[in-house]
Amino acid sequence: MNKQKHKLKPRYIFFITATTLILIGYFVFLCTYCRNYTIKIMLNGTTNLSTVLVECSNDNTVKVVNMRQDNFNWMMNALEIDIESISYGDTDLTVFFDDIYNNSPDDNGQPDTGQITEHRTFATSFHVLPFGMIYCTAGDNFNGLWTIKLLSDALLIVLTITFALSFREKQKAGNFTYSMVALGGMVFFLTIIVINSLLDTFSSIDYSSVLNFENVLYSVSRINTTFVNVTLIPFLAFCLALSISNILLVRHEGFSIFNLLGVLLGISVIAGTILMCIFGNDLYMYSETEQILMIVINTSVSFAFCYLECLLISTTFCAIMSTRYKIKTPMDYIIILGCAIRGDGTPTPILRSRIDCAIDFDKEQYKKWNKHAKFVTSGGQGSDEVISEAECMKRYLMEQGVPEESILKEDKSVNTYQNFAFSKKVIEADADDLGKTGIAFSTTNYHVFRGYTLAQKIGMTVKGLSAKTKLYFFPNAFLREFIGLLVEQKIRHLFVIISGILFFVGLYIIVQY
Repeated sequence: MNKQKHKLKPRYIFFITATTLILIGYFVFLCTYCRNYTIKIMLNGTTNLSTVLVECSNDNTVKVVNMRQDNFNWMMNALEIDIESISYGDTDLTVFFDDIYNNSPDDNGQPDTGQITEHRTFATSFHVLPFGMIYCTAGDNFNGLWTIKLLSDALLIVLTITFALSFREKQKAGNFTYSMVALGGMVFFLTIIVINSLLDTFSSIDYSSVLNFENVLYSVSRINTTFVNVTLIPFLAFCLALSISNILLVRHEGFSIFNLLGVLLGISVIAGTILMCIFGNDLYMYSETEQILMIVINTSVSFAFCYLECLLISTTFCAIMSTRYKIKTPMDYIIILGCAIRGDGTPTPILRSRIDCAIDFDKEQYKKWNKHAKFVTSGGQGSDEVISEAECMKRYLMEQGVPEESILKEDKSVNTYQNFAFSKKVIEADADDLGKTGIAFSTTNYHVFRGYTLAQKIGMTVKGLSAKTKLYFFPNAFLREFIGLLVEQKIRHLFVIISGILFFVGLYIIVQY
């Protein structure tokens, strides 16, 4: 029996190749550039290089190759000593030098032209790794430590591109799922973080000599707050636009709590921002216990804020893409998802738009592939409805010229999940092989993405058809669907949020204490 060979997808080949090249290149960099280390000693004035004495506890480990006096960051002078590794081992290094500077002004504010020569000593220690890199154990750094940020940025860029390629692959295949939302959220998050990190690295490159691993870990622990700060203004503008659409919605549809979800979202964002400001500043004014409590609150709010913001934005993009997806093959069945009908048993404008969307697709399909699909009308009868939604849709379809034998009824479902589950049984009873059957579903645009996720949940491969609705209605209706998506996967979302909070709180406390 021949075994099928599974080829690596291009995105995995790209990720493995790019990551390997970056890591090999960085190791070569460590073996060359980091064989040297520059000791910077701040001076109050100047020094005479001829009087500088450097003593090394192990002359076989490192050697001094150059000494110079330089201006540090255009503010003060510094004595710089370049050392180079010789062999693996540990060594202590002591520098003896004279610091020559002017006297401070006297009591009358007049400058004293006399000079003071201060005999100073500077001590530090080093560990030379087997491949020659010099690591300063006293300063917890090495020459070019700031390049770790560049390394992490390069790896994050590779990861972002890999996620983006996977996201694009799912979008082209019409595979609109929770994993697509997660990928989109990660692409958005990583893009903002990488851009901010690169700007920060290149703007603070003059301070590279004072960096250490504590600084690096601290920047990682504050990554969520950084993300929130960078995206705050655009996100507030997004919430403002939603609030304006809510005002239009209330004017047309009447007042209800569900018609004000955009306003509530804006209030939540403002409240979360205020909480982060209150619990994220001036920590050293409080006791150690209070500091830890404030860190926990700040990190919890910022991570939850960050996670939900990425999820909302990614879901928005996925939802828009799902409504614009063009079906590339003929369908055998079109499920029309039901909703409330009028008191006289006729379809409401929203339901009629879903039916018309299905009819229009079937006409286009017949022109392209000379094939008609069967319609599955899905929806039970509510307590205030004179007939079932399925029967209402069937009658409307027949009025539009669809033959009765091309219509299958599913009239037991009471929600979207049951629409798909019960329609699946109806199709299974009619089709020869469900696995080889093309199935589409027609629903209102804001509801398409959720339809994909529910169909996947019961093991159906479907393609969505998007019926339009009034523009002012879409944002708020979509927020309701987004909340529905959160509720459906509440355990998963809670697990991610709690895990993220514990990780970042733990990292921050380790760095601080």
